[in-house]
Amino acid sequence: MTRRRVPLQVAWALLGCFLGVIPHVSAQSVSALAAYGPILDSLMLAEGVPGISFAFFNREGVLWEHVSGIKNMQTRELVGPETVFEAASISKAVFSLLLQSLASDGVLDLTRPLVDYVDPVPSLGYDPRSRLLTSQMLLSHQGGLPNWRTRINLDASTYGELFGPQDTLRFVADPGEEYRYSGEGFVLLQRVIEVVTAEALGSLAESRVFQPLGMPRTRFSFDEVAEQDHAVGHARDGQPNKFGLRVTLASSTLHTTAADLARFGARLAEGVSQRGDLAALIEPRVTVEEHDEARLSWGLGLGVIDTRTGRYFFHGGNNVIFIADFIYGVEEDLGYVLLTNSANGTAMVTAVEERVFGRRLR
Repeated sequence: MTRRRVPLQVAWALLGCFLGVIPHVSAQSVSALAAYGPILDSLMLAEGVPGISFAFFNREGVLWEHVSGIKNMQTRELVGPETVFEAASISKAVFSLLLQSLASDGVLDLTRPLVDYVDPVPSLGYDPRSRLLTSQMLLSHQGGLPNWRTRINLDASTYGELFGPQDTLRFVADPGEEYRYSGEGFVLLQRVIEVVTAEALGSLAESRVFQPLGMPRTRFSFDEVAEQDHAVGHARDGQPNKFGLRVTLASSTLHTTAADLARFGARLAEGVSQRGDLAALIEPRVTVEEHDEARLSWGLGLGVIDTRTGRYFFHGGNNVIFIADFIYGVEEDLGYVLLTNSANGTAMVTAVEERVFGRRLR
């Protein structure tokens, strides 16, 4: 069976025939969220995305969940509520909550130089600038490091196999001077906290984030739990693929469901809006882009958008064959998680954002 790509204009026209005009979410009640089911399914068809996991959330928790499509174009297995997707760089947001937990317990001071905890700083001890690095710099992408030093070995099963011996990690800017998005910075920080706590990232996240928040289908690696029920990524032409990467990386290897990640989102929403204990995560640390309509900044592991009508925090995910999105509107008290198993998910992310919030924010 061949999945046809339907022009988006046609898809919306068809939806209008039986749904009527659905206002964006800030103008409707929570009980109306289920009307997004047919919209999401239509977008999947229009953009050629095999499967999705989606959930709305607010400060109170998960509001509505929708899973649809197939896990693998070859096997035609259906996506279910427990089907795990790769969340890609949304891993960074979850890792940042873990760091905040360690900081709250006095295990780590996010403002102190890393060299106070691990001397020399892993992979960078040869460069004296490494002594300036702090957790806050790395979490806000101001560490002066590249995204990746070179292409990752996707067949790696240990950290040592990720890069060749000649692939040296080097600064591309001085620490604290400017914004440069960096996966390397998060992996470096992961290595530091694993030394400080004498515990692996997977077990730290399990005890401090996943168990307390009720995220049973979430792991920082593709392990036996994920292997039982997981979506397979697909290239733009619909061909299925799955990376063989087994290394646990704070930057990009989170495997989860939309409902699990929505529970994480609810904790963030509560922490920045009511209790205030997580407000530091969305405090702008560096401005990335600014114009009349909005300012895009970076907090600690989260992007922050300030508009004339309110603030949003977010993180996207792109592992090439898995595209994901996580965003929350503080004033609306509404956010969502969208996980797709296709390189075609990028267009779907944009369309969902415009429909839910009534405009394109990013």
